[in-house]
Amino acid sequence: MAFWGQGMDSASTDPKRKFRFKVEINGLGDGAIGVWYAKSCGKPTINVSSDTEHKYLGHTFKFPGSVTWDDIEVTLVDPGGDDDAATSLLAIVEAAGYQFPKDKNVVQTISKGKAVEGIQKVHIYQLDGDGNTTERWDLHNPFISKISFGELDYGDDGLTELGLTITYDWAELSDATGNSLYFN
Repeated sequence: MAFWGQGMDSASTDPKRKFRFKVEINGLGDGAIGVWYAKSCGKPTINVSSDTEHKYLGHTFKFPGSVTWDDIEVTLVDPGGDDDAATSLLAIVEAAGYQFPKDKNVVQTISKGKAVEGIQKVHIYQLDGDGNTTERWDLHNPFISKISFGELDYGDDGLTELGLTITYDWAELSDATGNSLYFN
């Protein structure tokens, strides 16, 4: 018997593993690409506010409030060359409406519509040992809210990493076949 469940064996059931994932960001690179250089990625987090209270006699009753989705942090390794992640991320920010203030005639600003259109879609895939999708998260109305272009250090021979914060309105979980797990 495997440690994670009675009646399960490793040949028939393998638990989801943290290191089996890929991130797909449509606005990063040419068309829909799996970002093979994603080093780490958070999964969606839901928060239900609980600050609504009703006092009755000597008691306090709490009620659930609105739902919010936390931002997702992604760490990328910058491959450079034709797949340069820093250049692609700047192109996404420019597609969102940002223009460098090179002269006084620059009046265009970022908008949510352009920001969402610039990044298009974000999918997070969790994979099994054979590389098949076990679950897929689709982030709805995503946009980049923070980019960190990393640090340089003569004492470190590691790869250059980029930090990315993705903000979104809500997320949808799908199974291996692409069917939503909670919408009919």
